[in-house]
Amino acid sequence: MLPISRRNLLKAAAGAGALPLLGAGRAAAGAADATAPARWVGAGTFAYVYDPSTAGGPRYLNDHTLIKARGRWHLFSIVGDSAPRGESPDSTGEIAFAHASAPSPNGPWTTHADALTLDPSYFGEEHLWAPHVVEAGGRFWMFYAGGGRTGAAISLATSADLFTWTREPSGPLFRGLAARDPMVLRVGGEWVMYYTELSGTGGHHVVAHRRSADLLHWSEPGTAFTDATTDTTVSVTESPYVVERDGWYYLFIGPRGGYEGTDVLASRDPFRFDLAGYAGHVAGHAVEVVADGEEWYASAAGWFRNGLHVAPLYWRDTPPPWQSPDNPVAGLDVGGRLTVFALDAADRSMLRRVQLDPDTDTWSPWESFGGPAGAVPAIGRNTGGRLEVFSLAPEGANLHHRVQRPDGGWYEWEEFGGPAGAAPAVARDAAGRLEAFALSPGGASLARRRQGSPGSLAWDPWEPGFGGAAGAPPVVAANADGRLEVFVLSPGGAGIHHRWQEAPGGAWTTAWQRFVPRPAPHLGWPRTAAAGSPSPPSDRRAWGPSPGGSRYRAAAGTSGCPCPAGAPPPRRSPPTPTAAWRRSPWRRAAPGSATAGRPPRAEAGRPAGSSASPASGSPPPPRPRSTPPGGRTSSPSPPKAACAPASRTGRAAGGGRGRPSATARSHPWCRAVPPSERGVRISPSESRVKAR
Repeated sequence: MLPISRRNLLKAAAGAGALPLLGAGRAAAGAADATAPARWVGAGTFAYVYDPSTAGGPRYLNDHTLIKARGRWHLFSIVGDSAPRGESPDSTGEIAFAHASAPSPNGPWTTHADALTLDPSYFGEEHLWAPHVVEAGGRFWMFYAGGGRTGAAISLATSADLFTWTREPSGPLFRGLAARDPMVLRVGGEWVMYYTELSGTGGHHVVAHRRSADLLHWSEPGTAFTDATTDTTVSVTESPYVVERDGWYYLFIGPRGGYEGTDVLASRDPFRFDLAGYAGHVAGHAVEVVADGEEWYASAAGWFRNGLHVAPLYWRDTPPPWQSPDNPVAGLDVGGRLTVFALDAADRSMLRRVQLDPDTDTWSPWESFGGPAGAVPAIGRNTGGRLEVFSLAPEGANLHHRVQRPDGGWYEWEEFGGPAGAAPAVARDAAGRLEAFALSPGGASLARRRQGSPGSLAWDPWEPGFGGAAGAPPVVAANADGRLEVFVLSPGGAGIHHRWQEAPGGAWTTAWQRFVPRPAPHLGWPRTAAAGSPSPPSDRRAWGPSPGGSRYRAAAGTSGCPCPAGAPPPRRSPPTPTAAWRRSPWRRAAPGSATAGRPPRAEAGRPAGSSASPASGSPPPPRPRSTPPGGRTSSPSPPKAACAPASRTGRAAGGGRGRPSATARSHPWCRAVPPSERGVRISPSESRVKAR
């Protein structure tokens, strides 16, 4: 029998479950359900707080647990040796639990001897995964996944002091098909264990639950959450964590939207969660949630993060904006010069840099361009060759828009609509008009807006019912004949759908179609290589991480470019598509590399983006323990430019430009629209999207 790795553990899962229609999401569900969750969940920036590396080399953490006892926080975690760049570790080598302690979740952390090491003589134990520790009856109880040749096992070890652990003499508590990642919560007068499992051989991935009165004897399993997929990769339905707050139960489940993403689902019933309860997203892998007094924290780790990361967790009345990587964006301006836009790590202001001479690689200094911003901007190039920049305001309050003048200068920022959940996707259609596609707060729907005429400063009103609920911001690109196609991840990451123009510059298909033959939550959100971007214009198609995310490929393709994308390697090839897709001609930097998350080259002026120090939230390359996590390195902040609406003369009336009126501000997407459109709000029936 093969050693039990996550790869072999999930080999039995197979099949292509049918994907339901793109739904109306939590916003629509709330219209019919008076018990919609009271709070949304979001997290701040993750700070790198603990490096588990030793003199023997760099190490990583993965699934972990935090517990406060006797005035100190204790960390127990999967630990393993980091793999070379572009490769992923072998989970069969995860045979110990790291242990560290600190006065607060943010550290400073002190390393202790590993808490538990593999014992093959203990009922065939083959690995040590996903510890979770609770305190009860004067003892500490560690639940973990221990594997075994007779089935995946959930095991128990106990301790009186958190340093010396003794396995339960009677053996594992229970076994399952793929039982792993246990988490235990006190609910009423009993204990409830949540863990990930399969519904059956070849079945769905589920979050299972069992009940106990004494932490030793557990009931038969029930199902708390069922994933839409029966896919066999490792990146589905892992690391469940449940928190109770004000009578609501919040399930944190990942990976969603990529390897480093966790969705939050809310429910009144701790034994039943579904996608209709979507309550937020946290940009981390294997997220754990703890409270320290009045402060809440989310912790995260992973194969490519080199240790523990901690962020403040926020309970919100409004949906959090989508948390996307702070990568720069670039395009050719009206003068044919490359222009790069990025965010300053210190104050989130927007920065701009222009290529002065491509032959000598000479660039202008970084200069302030506006802000602060809630996300890296999106850019489009209109029919006159002028750049147009679209920016999300902090907290997704609204969208802003700035247009390049024919002489190369820039008009002032103006409001473009809102609120929004992310910066829009932008492309130019065959008629020469730019079109923008935006995600609403909480991913409840998609909206579309089109330029009134090619190169015009005026835009048509928003079309709020262009799409239903989505699991991530959309992407858009043009076909060879100029027809636009939009790609979107469905809620929960269960698949990808697309919609396209039926004729160049014409109407759109009335129904969304499935883009992948089976649900594929491990793909993350799709990406496109569009005209006017640094990517080759011939590759106008959707791209996303391959299964496991280690290589970028056409979302339905069979070949990926041999470049690390900061996620595990493919575990199983996707189904063969009906059309051949070429290999990607460009490469992406691995997370933690010298170029990841920051703009290219910075010889002149100061660099933008985040530093590679642990406190900035971006991990350094693997390094020995002798270099402890340090503080952020940042240059002085540039002067801020007000990112505020401004009037512009000569624009068409009703075109959505300039400072909106008080009436227009009530519109959910467009801040300045014709009187006939003002006050329009999208209803669940208006946002239905069909799939064949």
